[in-house]
Amino acid sequence: MKPTDWLNILKESSHWIILLCISDAFFIFLAWIAYPETFRLLIGIMITFSFTSIVLGMILVWRRHEKHDRAFYDFFREPSQEHESELLKSIGELHKAKVNYLANKLRRLNDQLDETRLQTMDYEEFIESWVHEIKAPISLVTLVLENRKEEMSELVYQRIEHARININDDVEQILFYARLQASHVDYHLEKILLSHCCEDTLFELQAMLDEKEVKVVSQMEDVPIVSDKKALQFICTQVFVNAIKYSNEEIDSFIWLKTGYDSVKDRYYLRISDNGVGVLNSDFPFIFDKGFTGDNPNKKQSTGIGLYLVKKLCDELQIEIEVESKYGKEFVIELLFPKIDNQ
Repeated sequence: MKPTDWLNILKESSHWIILLCISDAFFIFLAWIAYPETFRLLIGIMITFSFTSIVLGMILVWRRHEKHDRAFYDFFREPSQEHESELLKSIGELHKAKVNYLANKLRRLNDQLDETRLQTMDYEEFIESWVHEIKAPISLVTLVLENRKEEMSELVYQRIEHARININDDVEQILFYARLQASHVDYHLEKILLSHCCEDTLFELQAMLDEKEVKVVSQMEDVPIVSDKKALQFICTQVFVNAIKYSNEEIDSFIWLKTGYDSVKDRYYLRISDNGVGVLNSDFPFIFDKGFTGDNPNKKQSTGIGLYLVKKLCDELQIEIEVESKYGKEFVIELLFPKIDNQ
């Protein structure tokens, strides 16, 4: 038992101890008058008896508290009829009406919670099944675009491909959002080459790059990282799509990619920077907030969910994320990956 527990019990029993001390003082006074020759002996016996009574009383109070605590914790963990009866035995029938009201309230709340959990599970299953179903027509559109590209003008092809990429990106956002709300998410960790991951992602976004006339400059070296490939590709997609969406159309737009090892932080990094419109200083602290779109010229294109999911996934995968921005000049995201021993 902690010393603070004894102090609390002492405070709780203070009024009885004070009454006992007053009673002792009164009887000591009577003993001094009636038995002066044995006064010291009587005082010693009385003080010993009183001290023993106080200690035994505190021990009994502590045991009663332990019993009450067990009954309360069992009741709050599971407000069943059995635990309700045990709690009433512990604290007495005087509190029966209050305990009964609380038990009924807790049971209703638990039923509502169980119902909400089932609804959430159904919702997650529906979203995941819907995403897999919608991927079929997206794949069909992709196939048609690949096989009928020569029958379309370059502009028409770019516009349709741009729309397909946006739809596919929105679908992936829905899927990852639903997964991140689940109580347990499985990640498949494996060795990944960052250069290949970025190249595959950029290949899927080539139509958007061509339409916006955004060029990619790569200074990537292969660094040994371990992560979930699908999640990492999603992270890169969100960052690249933002860089393309918010490119500065008045100048030649670029995306720079660089990898390396940060000896100070003892982490491998992927640095993605662009010379787009950037972010206002007033918006900068909120860019990872869900639904935040900020004040930018392409606000209608933004859902405010992409960078939110990026930050959530980075936290899940233990990837540090650092951001820099100069409004009207550049936007930089640096992903810092934990160093994994070769073993």
